[in-house]
Amino acid sequence: MLDPFRKRGAVASLVLARIVYAINWLNIGAIYVLMAPSLGAGTSGLGTLTSTFYLGLGLMQIPGGLMTARWGPKRVVVLGIFLSSLSVLCTSVSSSLQVIAALRFVVGTGMAFVFAPGVVLVARHLKGNTGLGVGLFNSAFDFGGVLGIFGWAVIAAEAGWRQSLLLSGALGVATGVLVMWFVPGDEGVRGFSVTKEALGRILWNSQLVLLGLVTLGLSVANVLISYFTVEYLVTSLHVSLAVAGLVGSMVVVLPIFTAIWAGRAYQRAARPRLVLTLTLVGSWLALLLCGVPDVFAVLAGTVLGGAAAGIGYTFAFAGAKDLNALEGRYDGLAISWVNAISLTGAFGPPLFYTYLVGAASYSVAWVASAALCLAFMLPLLFMVKRFRG
Repeated sequence: MLDPFRKRGAVASLVLARIVYAINWLNIGAIYVLMAPSLGAGTSGLGTLTSTFYLGLGLMQIPGGLMTARWGPKRVVVLGIFLSSLSVLCTSVSSSLQVIAALRFVVGTGMAFVFAPGVVLVARHLKGNTGLGVGLFNSAFDFGGVLGIFGWAVIAAEAGWRQSLLLSGALGVATGVLVMWFVPGDEGVRGFSVTKEALGRILWNSQLVLLGLVTLGLSVANVLISYFTVEYLVTSLHVSLAVAGLVGSMVVVLPIFTAIWAGRAYQRAARPRLVLTLTLVGSWLALLLCGVPDVFAVLAGTVLGGAAAGIGYTFAFAGAKDLNALEGRYDGLAISWVNAISLTGAFGPPLFYTYLVGAASYSVAWVASAALCLAFMLPLLFMVKRFRG
């Protein structure tokens, strides 16, 4: 039994790690306009960096879930924090787009090892309250996102993009040390192995696959808004980097609050699928608003997109745990599978968007992306199992 100080320290260290994790997830999109001249690349370069990051993030979700089941969540979280943070430090001294793209793949790989086991650990210390645990973890991510988009745009403008990445990488390493110190060691994992039957029951669970596709629809909007808004505003609408960072950061301001609310609301919601439908509609409308060449329309799009993502992701990941028909040790694997579908699929939209920017215009790219987002409402029609009970 943990004493109250250690229990609070465990949750606080995980939340702090999640905040810095979000900074290193999102700051590339905010500072890319400063990186581009050094890399000799345009908008397509940001598409490459974003896609390789999400490819590593998505492909490693299942290995991360298997490692969580076999080794325990704390070991996997610590490994992921150090791997991603050290890769960010290496990025700060790199000058080649290809090298940075490879490092972003490794950053994504490390981050894939953090989310699902982190949710398990937070929920464990919150007496098993899954909805609140997911909501708190997502809220911490969104708070870190504000720092990563707006804060790092300002820091990079003043100190340089390399120094800003050096800072965020070092902060990541520090949070890894805190998690090692405060979170209790994993117990009861010796001799445990994931059976082929159990793995099959997760991977071939049609409801989890459909939920992953629905979550991919949320990711289309969230990835494009969080990574490309700053570059779009500076390059196309000619606003300052600080203003662009402020507008872009709105995608993660409302979710600070809506994620916590959604975590509590999930426990009481009679129709979670209806809520997910509404969040997809909100994401679609947010992308359309970003396609209007006006700063205030883009601001409205980032606010709406953030609100939809904060609620939608919380419902989706809490639902993944509840749709898992196996014992609790496989909850991390179920969440990882839904996340894997969502994040691996997110590899494509940045390339789709940047291709349309080059071939047509920013507005066409935003509108076409909105249509793509809306298409992922179809899997909801085939979800027949209730999320709970």
